[in-house]
Amino acid sequence: MTEKTEKKRAFLINLLFIAAVLGLIYVFFKYLFWPVAPFLLSFFFAMLLQRPLRWLTKKTKNKGRGIWSVVLVLLSIAIILVPVILIIYNLIGELREFVSYLIQQLSDFPKFLADLQEILLKAINFLPDSLYSAAAEKITQIISSLTTDFDISALGLSSDTVRNTITSGVSGIYNVARNVPSAVIGIVIGIIAWILFAKDYDKVVGFIQLQLPEGKKNLLVEIKQVFSNTIFKMVRAYLLIMFITFCELSIGFTILSVAGIMNNSYIYLIALAICIFDILPVAGSGGILIPWAIVSLIMGNTAQAIGLLVIYAVISIIRQYIEPKIVGDSLGVNPLITLAGLYFGLKLFGVLGMFIVPILLMTLKAFNDTGRIHLWKTMNPIPVAVTAPKEPKAKKSFFKKRRKKETETDRSDAEQSEHDAQ
Repeated sequence: MTEKTEKKRAFLINLLFIAAVLGLIYVFFKYLFWPVAPFLLSFFFAMLLQRPLRWLTKKTKNKGRGIWSVVLVLLSIAIILVPVILIIYNLIGELREFVSYLIQQLSDFPKFLADLQEILLKAINFLPDSLYSAAAEKITQIISSLTTDFDISALGLSSDTVRNTITSGVSGIYNVARNVPSAVIGIVIGIIAWILFAKDYDKVVGFIQLQLPEGKKNLLVEIKQVFSNTIFKMVRAYLLIMFITFCELSIGFTILSVAGIMNNSYIYLIALAICIFDILPVAGSGGILIPWAIVSLIMGNTAQAIGLLVIYAVISIIRQYIEPKIVGDSLGVNPLITLAGLYFGLKLFGVLGMFIVPILLMTLKAFNDTGRIHLWKTMNPIPVAVTAPKEPKAKKSFFKKRRKKETETDRSDAEQSEHDAQ
């Protein structure tokens, strides 16, 4: 077998292996993830509780590990649920006000189209008469079509829209109610599994390690290190950045509300929505704030447009400063690759895939960079020759100079005396 044939054979084997792994990942997240999700999440949360659990067990002389597991799990649930309940309670009020605001804005949509038509006609005023007439006719036709299609009643909704909304709403409520028992059972099983995993965490990990081949026993440790040292830190860093962005937006919107520029009934809901949108690479918060400012300017609300642009500028400047410091040397993926991962994850697995696929890409990159797997070649940084700075010569003090001079004088006198004696 020639070397060329051997390379082709190795390439095909690697290609089939990668295809098999990707196929297994697809089947798992498409069909098996939700049935085993309570156990996976329980094991993950149990891993997070091991440090305080071991400390408490050590303080009680290795007694009561099961009791401490129950206490820590219940305490963790309380810490998680209280903020979630408060947030949901506030968001319901925000959402109610926001829907009213949207209906009001929709009722002003024909005026917005008329203002937009006037601005566009002024913008093409420099064109020759023949081109201007054709462009103006086309703009007028499009605006008229949009105005006609925008069938809105005094309540802001047409009868067909109301009927479709009620039908879809009833169907959605029925689907949610049908899935409630399954969700409750899953939550209860997850909590019980969380307690059991926390209590017997070392036994479970030891059992899994026994099933691995001798040379692969450190694989679990390496996977845990990758998640703890890279992915967990990166997710935590970006959650912190999102929280900072939410605070900046809330403060900015509050200032605009106090100044009477913006309605203060829905600012926190919009800030939360922009923070969630801020996860997307490239787009970020500017994908909402900039179009919003443009629409406000067209609607004649110049103060709000300027305020939104100022908020966006402040967010961008602060983020450019804090993001490198917070993220630091944690693992990062190119924004284009992350965007592709978000898109394919959404298409393959739905909304959950928008989070699963980027995390999977970060995991693969971490193992590839450490040499555990070899899926692609990495570019090593070009070494730069660094010249060591010359050490400054130490300045001799006056006494050292005088002592050296006296020594040289004594040596010369001794040599002269020896010469005279000869």
